[in-house]
Amino acid sequence: MDGLAEQLERLFALLTRTQPVVEEYDVVWHGPYYIPRRGRWCPSCFTLYRGTLYVGLFVPPARHGLEWKIGSDEVGIERGSSWGTFTGDEGTWADALAQIERRLVSAVRNFEAYNRRVERQLPLACRTGKIPRALTWPRDEEPPLPPREIERFEAAVARGEGLPPLVEMTLFAYLKAAAVAYDAAFPELRPLSALEKYKRKADGRHGGLLDLPPKEAGAFHEWYTGRAWAGTHPWEIVFGHPHGILFSPLWEADIERWRYSLAVASPGWYVTAARMGIALEGNGVPFRFHDWKKVADALRGVDDVPVGSDPYSVSYEELEQARPEALDRIRWDRVPHLGPITPDQAERVSRAESDAAP
Repeated sequence: MDGLAEQLERLFALLTRTQPVVEEYDVVWHGPYYIPRRGRWCPSCFTLYRGTLYVGLFVPPARHGLEWKIGSDEVGIERGSSWGTFTGDEGTWADALAQIERRLVSAVRNFEAYNRRVERQLPLACRTGKIPRALTWPRDEEPPLPPREIERFEAAVARGEGLPPLVEMTLFAYLKAAAVAYDAAFPELRPLSALEKYKRKADGRHGGLLDLPPKEAGAFHEWYTGRAWAGTHPWEIVFGHPHGILFSPLWEADIERWRYSLAVASPGWYVTAARMGIALEGNGVPFRFHDWKKVADALRGVDDVPVGSDPYSVSYEELEQARPEALDRIRWDRVPHLGPITPDQAERVSRAESDAAP
């Protein structure tokens, strides 16, 4: 790795002449772009922490990284998945760092000219921004949930919070309430028992929940408040990545009563969770829906979604093909600029460069 270390030493000397991101807690630079082929500009990022420089490179859809102990020959390559021509090995890193070094030399020579050139040449498909969600939906498709159903969902959330809390909680009561949610979203599960519905759709890491006596409130309370289940996923009743739909009991110690909490993490499960909320309220189940307005806004399409090349964004190419008239509605993020380092930031960099772990 001696070759990479030499490259990084030269690159770091150039980098320390440029201004890091002032607002970041750590010393971070948004570096020049790596361009593996025409039209594909891949952003680089550098973090200096306790004498080690961490290099990040996003070559869609994968992120690659390496780390270099300042002043040493120690270079570690993060072994992730390879993609296309960028395999993340020493050879492709050497090519990427050589490009970044050349562009840093150009920037340090004339920051204003460099920034103008990047602004002018950066392809729109490689920029990031935001756009209202509704403008990403295909024109010929219905909204994911009709407006009347969204209104029903909002009303159910309001009424669900006002329902009387429960005196006790048991495994049987929890699964019975979860079954109401399952029946609203998955008609094919209706003939099954509440336990079988849970086993079909839940995360599976129940943390001892299914081992409890079905109708013993004391056992449930002791297990729940003892948090023996911490680190497991008993409440993820619909599995998703990173999380799907969570339906958990809430113990309100001040009034010594129970109610439920419904939450959804993945946008792909928003419609399902909304239907579950409507059904829970309709069956008299007291619950709170975490961050319900975020879900309602997404179902109406009035919230923003990111535009970019990462897997969690809508790509410019997708919009160009499906909704070309929406391209003018993208609100682009500011393209990161490089500039000369100020004395206070130079001191900050110096501290981070020499700061050793205790």
